[in-house]
Amino acid sequence: MNALHNLDLFAQATLSIVIEALPFLLLGSLASGLVEAYVPRERMERLLPKGRLAATAFGLALGAATPCCECGVVYLARRLMGKGVPPGAAIAFMLAAPVVNPVSILSTVVAFRGDLSMAVWRCLIVGVAALVVGYCAGGRKTEELLRPLSGREPECGCGHDHGPGNDHAHHHGPATVPGTPFGSLADAMPASALRRDTRREKAACALRHAMADFLDMAKVLVFGSMVAAAFKAYVPAAVILAMENDLALAIPGMMALAVGLSLCSQADAFVAASFSTFPLAARLAFLSLGPMLDLKLLLMWRDVFTPRLVRLLALVPAAIVLAACIAFGIATGGAS
Repeated sequence: MNALHNLDLFAQATLSIVIEALPFLLLGSLASGLVEAYVPRERMERLLPKGRLAATAFGLALGAATPCCECGVVYLARRLMGKGVPPGAAIAFMLAAPVVNPVSILSTVVAFRGDLSMAVWRCLIVGVAALVVGYCAGGRKTEELLRPLSGREPECGCGHDHGPGNDHAHHHGPATVPGTPFGSLADAMPASALRRDTRREKAACALRHAMADFLDMAKVLVFGSMVAAAFKAYVPAAVILAMENDLALAIPGMMALAVGLSLCSQADAFVAASFSTFPLAARLAFLSLGPMLDLKLLLMWRDVFTPRLVRLLALVPAAIVLAACIAFGIATGGAS
C-alpha cells in the first residue's frame, strides 16, 4: 500500500512540475525565436558595454527587467550568446533573471506574508553569484562555452548559418533570380510586396526556432521532473525532520532539497515558507540555490554548454549560497 502511495505521489509531483514549468518554457522558447529572427547581431554588439565587468553587470540588469522562469531562460541565453552578447552578460542574465525580476520578488513577499527581507536577501545572494559566475565566464569566447548545435536548428529558408558566433542578421533583401533578365526580385515586383514577404518569412523563422527550442527543452524537462518527483516521493520524511533543529544540517539539507525538487522560481517561495519550523537561513538557502541549480537545469546545461561551463555553473553558486547562508544563520542566531 505504501508503494502505491509513493507511486501516486511520484506521478502527481511529475505532472505538477511539468504543468508548472511548461508556460514559462513556452515563453522562453518564443523569446528565443524572436531574438533569433529579429535581433541583428550588429545591433546587440553596439548596445552592449565593452568592458568585461560592465557587460556582466548589464546582464544582471537585463535579468531584473525580464520576468521569466529558469525553465525557459537557458536557451534564450544561448541565443543571446549566438547574437554576439558577451558570455559574461548572457550567463549573469541566465542565473539572475529567474529571481531578481518583479514577478519573483512579489511572489516571495506574498509567500512570506509581506516580509520584504527574504526577497531582498534572496536577490542579493543570487545577484552576487550571477556576477561572479558571469565574470568568470566572460573571460572565454562563446565558441569555448557552447556545444555545437549538431544540425538541430531548423531551416529558416533564409540560407544563413545559425550556429553560435555566426552573423545571425537576416538580410532578406531582394534575391537574384538566375536565368532571367531581371537582376533581382526588386525589378519584378513592388517593394511593398517584398517587405510583406520579408515580415512573413521572419515571423515563420521565429516560430520555427521557437518550436525547435521548445521541443529540445521539453524532453529534458520531463525527464528532470521525473527525477525530482522521485526525490520527493521516496526520500523518508524522517530525514527531512531531522534537519529542523540543526543549522549545520538544515542549510545543506535545504540546498539539496532545492536541487532535487526542481521547483519553478516563481512558485518555490511558497514551498520554502511552508517549512516554517526550519531556520530562516535554511529557507533562504533553498530560495537562493533552487533557481540557479536544480536537476532539470543540469540536464539542460549539459545539452547546451560545454562541461567546463557546466561545472562552473554548478559549483560556484552552491559555494556562494552555502557561505552566505551560514553567515546569515550565525548572524540571526539560527532563528526560524
